Amino acid sequence: MKQLYKIDILTMLVITLLGIVQGQVTVFYIIYLFWFQELIRTLVDFVCLIWKKNTIRKKFDFIKISFGSFFILFIYVVFIVLLFGFMLNWGNRDLLGKNILVLMFRNWYFNANMLLFFAEYIYFRSKSDNTNLQMPLFSRRHIILHISIILGGLMQLAVVPHFNLENNIWASAMVILPFLLLKIWIDRPEKIKNAIPK
Repeated sequence: MKQLYKIDILTMLVITLLGIVQGQVTVFYIIYLFWFQELIRTLVDFVCLIWKKNTIRKKFDFIKISFGSFFILFIYVVFIVLLFGFMLNWGNRDLLGKNILVLMFRNWYFNANMLLFFAEYIYFRSKSDNTNLQMPLFSRRHIILHISIILGGLMQLAVVPHFNLENNIWASAMVILPFLLLKIWIDRPEKIKNAIPK
């Protein structure tokens, strides 16, 4: 499973770097990517857990308990889309257009990241010991979203206006790199911890 994690990180980095080279990756792209990955995790974990409930009553009770996890994700996505997708880029038609393409699933790099992560996480859950699997209201992965939102706001207001990201690959890479390092650093221990040794 450690090998699977490495493949997941490698594919995300390669696809994202290719997107940066093509000028298709923005701050919104990265934060929305992290949110979408958390949505996929939550949905897969939800299905996995509800499948284990052996009565209708237990399934119904679990659905009520799980509402909080989905509500938090809803709050996140409204904030992310409105602030990073539109408001902070309202005066920049190029960035605004790229963000809209991501929202409409017309960004190939974003879509590829999502499909590969979806397949990887389903495989991960199918090979993991899910006995102690839970859906906490707040987890380490939410920390990634919290810090990414704060970092993203600082980047959008203090860094992005001073660079021409459309024609400067290195500037784009430097803006996106902190988000990728944050995800690798925070997300890694939890995935490996939940894995079953081969």
